[in-house]
Amino acid sequence: MKHDDEAHEYYYPVEGRTDGAIGDAIAFIAIILVPAGIYVAWNTVASWISAFFF
Repeated sequence: MKHDDEAHEYYYPVEGRTDGAIGDAIAFIAIILVPAGIYVAWNTVASWISAFFF
């Protein structure tokens, strides 16, 4: 099948569909994991401080 065939005007090639998908996935995971990591680190530090002073 030729890509410029009139009978297949709605044919979309698979190549190029995932351009940037890996980078987008890494960015999405980072957006979730970075605040979660900060939260966990803060709670750990707060718990150590609390245990040290009380």
